[in-house]
Amino acid sequence: MAAHPHVEAVRILVVGEADESRAASASEFERVLGRIGDGVEIESRSPHEDLAKDFVPDRLDLLVIDGGFGPQAAVLRQLDRLAGFGPPLLVVLPRADDELALRCFRAGADQCVCVGPDFADVLCEAALELIGDWRAERERGRVEKHVEWLEGLNDAIVNRLPAALVVVAADDAVVSVNPEASRLFSLSPSQAQGRALSQVCPEALYRDAALGDLVASARRGDPPQARRARLYDGERLSRAYDVQAQKLDVEGRVLLVLNEVTASERQAERIDELQRYNANLIQNMNSALVVVGPDARIQFANPMAERLLGRSPGELVGLAIADCFAPEDTGLSLLTRALETGERVQGAECALVARDGCAVPVGVSCSPLRDAPGRTRGAVAVFQDLSEIKQLERQVVQNEKMASIGQLAAGVAHEINNPVGFIHANLFQLGEYLQDLEGVFDGVEALQQVIAGGGDAAAVAEASQSLQGVAEKIALDYLRGDLRKAVEESQEGTERIRHIVRDLRGFSRADNDRSALADINECIDSTANIVWTMSRHAVTLVRDYGEVPRLRCRPMQIKQVVMNLLLNACQAIVERGADCDVPGEVRVRTRARDGGVWIEIRDNGVGIPPEVQARIFDPFFTTKDVGSGTGLGLSTSYGIVERHRGEIRAASEPGIGTSFEVFLPNQTNTDEAVVGGAPQPTPDEGAR
Repeated sequence: MAAHPHVEAVRILVVGEADESRAASASEFERVLGRIGDGVEIESRSPHEDLAKDFVPDRLDLLVIDGGFGPQAAVLRQLDRLAGFGPPLLVVLPRADDELALRCFRAGADQCVCVGPDFADVLCEAALELIGDWRAERERGRVEKHVEWLEGLNDAIVNRLPAALVVVAADDAVVSVNPEASRLFSLSPSQAQGRALSQVCPEALYRDAALGDLVASARRGDPPQARRARLYDGERLSRAYDVQAQKLDVEGRVLLVLNEVTASERQAERIDELQRYNANLIQNMNSALVVVGPDARIQFANPMAERLLGRSPGELVGLAIADCFAPEDTGLSLLTRALETGERVQGAECALVARDGCAVPVGVSCSPLRDAPGRTRGAVAVFQDLSEIKQLERQVVQNEKMASIGQLAAGVAHEINNPVGFIHANLFQLGEYLQDLEGVFDGVEALQQVIAGGGDAAAVAEASQSLQGVAEKIALDYLRGDLRKAVEESQEGTERIRHIVRDLRGFSRADNDRSALADINECIDSTANIVWTMSRHAVTLVRDYGEVPRLRCRPMQIKQVVMNLLLNACQAIVERGADCDVPGEVRVRTRARDGGVWIEIRDNGVGIPPEVQARIFDPFFTTKDVGSGTGLGLSTSYGIVERHRGEIRAASEPGIGTSFEVFLPNQTNTDEAVVGGAPQPTPDEGAR
């Protein structure tokens, strides 16, 4: 009998001594059992081995024990040991012995075969019977386990599934419901059975999902459909269900599945609402928003970004972000760092380049876009147009400068009035001298006429003596010296007026928002000349200028800083009062330091109270009387120095004086550092 290729092979284990005395019988067992078929696998083992260690019971079909391998007691002990192993036990007795066979059956043997004339047939028949029964028993076990598994699966699917399952008969009566459907209908399974679906299902759900049409369509065999039913409590979503129907059999029964998706539906509504909100926010925000991909090209730009750069709708998408900046602009480097290193930047200042080539000052904030694993997939940049702010900044600075000039007006008027006074006096004196010189001019003319008319020596001598008399009368030598002195004094006065007017015009000139190389000592000196005209009689100005490098900066703004600090110093000295015996002194020093210029302005005025020293750079803060200070001088100065990437700090001791130190670094490209700056909250000339 050949084994079928898909039939499981029969495995038989023979237990007996494998010595020479038993080798013949073992071979005989294998020969006889081999008659069962080609698929039989027979293996012999010693009874002293632990069979449970090497064999899996479910993979054995029969255990054959050679009852002649030893004393009866040893055979019985082996049977007792293998009785619970699993496969059926067949004992081969060397002779017919009913008592021994009975004892073997009691010890756990399933069948006993005695060696005799028909031994081969009996052994094969007994083995096949035992193998068939064992395999049938194993199959029943497998079937029972499978049925148990199917019952558990059915329980999990039907009774534990978080979806309502309803079986509807051909007449639309409910056949059965699972626990979830029972909860949905608020009816027990027995209460729902036999009733029409339209009677057990909530009316709003039945109507919105069109359950009657859905069941009828499934019963006709139409392709399965999925519907979503939404139930509302007023305007608020209360329940949502995904509903499907499937034909079950030819009798017209239909399975109805109602899966509640209220949470996901609400989440979808919330997501949709957030998407609309974000779209409205991005499209209507007053700042330009740009999304840049890993390739540094624009993936999205809102309408404000398109307007700011003078581009048509959609034109920015795909454009390299570098084309929106001037070369080497700080904004481009900030975006590059956000893409490459994930760095976040807030409030930096730079300039965009519009289509017409005009630079637009902006404040930029950028941050990386990351995916779930944290990889950088792009960057988001938000640009705030600072054009109006920059214009207001320039206006505030100019107004502050004019306010400072207004404070200097009286001193300047006095300073100009002095040279004008003596120029006026000299001109009056020159008028009188001119009248005196008229006689000299007449005498000279008469002498010229005598000489020209060919007069004799006597006539010439007479005319000469007359001229000499006039000269002696008016003291011509003295008049000539005094006249020269008056002219020189008048020239000196006009030169002083010219310098004052030049410094005032230079200081009051509006800043053109462009940087230039400047001599800081010259900026300080020209500004000090203006301030000194106001306080020269009360304050001694000591200038200690070092050799400093020319800096790229905005010279007019640096002059504004110096003006504010000098005015504060002079006013602090005046506030000491006339009773102070210590002469007022303002000392101005400059030194080259750390690749830039260090400036110190120190006074011996009243000083700043400790409780307000931390606020002196706040806008509109002043310790002066109402109308005496705007509170913007130090604030403006702080902003100017910060935009030059410098530092300004103050140290003061009441009754001793105050010192302001300013450091201005040498910028290789101050247009980048200075031009783009928006005014920062900063301090005041009146914080004393």
